[in-house]
Amino acid sequence: MHIMISDDGLFYHDLLAPALRQRAIQVTQAKSIRETYAQLAKGVFPDVILLDVDFSRSGEGSFAGLRAARDIRERFPEIGLLVWSQHNELRIAREVISIGRQGGRVGYVLKDKLEDVPQLLNYASTVQAGGISIDAELHGFANRGGKLTPMQRKVVEQISQGFTNKAIATQLRMSVGTVERHISAIRIAYGLPSLDEDPEVNIRVLIVLAYLSDTTGHSEPDPDEPDRD
Repeated sequence: MHIMISDDGLFYHDLLAPALRQRAIQVTQAKSIRETYAQLAKGVFPDVILLDVDFSRSGEGSFAGLRAARDIRERFPEIGLLVWSQHNELRIAREVISIGRQGGRVGYVLKDKLEDVPQLLNYASTVQAGGISIDAELHGFANRGGKLTPMQRKVVEQISQGFTNKAIATQLRMSVGTVERHISAIRIAYGLPSLDEDPEVNIRVLIVLAYLSDTTGHSEPDPDEPDRD
C-alpha cells in the first residue's frame, strides 16, 4: 500500500512515517496542501491520502483539508481519502463521508482516539478497498438512529466501520441474508434509493449519512459555535 501523509504537524511525520515504513508501507510526505498538490502534479498517486483537516500551521486555514478533500476527489477519484482530525464533530464527519456518495473510498478518524498503527492501517485498507470508515468514538455517534430498531442501529454502526455484510453477520451472529434484510429495511426507513433506482450511488455511504442526520433527542451543533469538547 502507498500512503501519502498530508499534515502540517511535524510530530505526525516524525513518528508515523517511520512506523509505516517498518510495515513495508510506501510513504510519501506532504507538510502542506501546496506540497500535496505538488506531489500529485509530479505523478505521485498514492492508494490513500491521510489528510488532516486543519492546516493552520502552514497558513492555509483551519478547514483547508476539507476543501482539498472535495477537490482531490473530483480531480483524482481513484485515490482513497482518510481524513483525520482533532475535531470531534458529527458535522465534519458528515461532510467527509458525503464526498464518497458515488465512489466510497472515504473515512474519518479522530487522531486522539487512534490506538496504534495497525488500527490506522485497518482504516486505510478499508478505504483503499472502496469502503467507508468512520470512528465509532465520534462524539454523539451512538445517539443517532432514532428511526431504526436497536439491531438496525448495530448494523449501521458496523457499516460505518467498514465491515462487509459477511463480517457484520459474524460480528452480530446472524446470517448474511439477515444482514441484507436489515440493510434493505434501513434503506426503506430512510427513504433511500435502491441500486436498481440509482446504480451509481453508494448505498452504504447514504445509509451512514442518513444515520448521522438521524438524531435521538439531540440537536446538531451550530457550525458557527466553537467546539466545546
